[in-house]
Amino acid sequence: MRYRYQYLSTQLARPGIVLGAPADAVVGGSVSFSLPAGHVLTEDNIRQLQTHKVEFIFVGCEDKRSDAVVAEDVATAAARVLRVFADADLNEPHMAALFDQVLSYRSA
Repeated sequence: MRYRYQYLSTQLARPGIVLGAPADAVVGGSVSFSLPAGHVLTEDNIRQLQTHKVEFIFVGCEDKRSDAVVAEDVATAAARVLRVFADADLNEPHMAALFDQVLSYRSA
């Protein structure tokens, strides 16, 4: 099964959603509440996240797109990133690294 990861507002979170990364509430530099990556959310967890003022969580959702649609979406994203970086000097190491990161993020 393929997953697609995205940030989701805790206001839109529903029980059964799987965390793609730890959800940490930080107050004054200390973690006051935490749920691990892979945790399946419950109603209580969602309330706890909202109570601790966690606004967004990183979640994994089943990717129901076909391989052809995924390939098309990746190609479209790559074309957009290439347009954004059209005037950039990709021989410059920092710019090339930024390009790689943006392309990777947009292609996920």
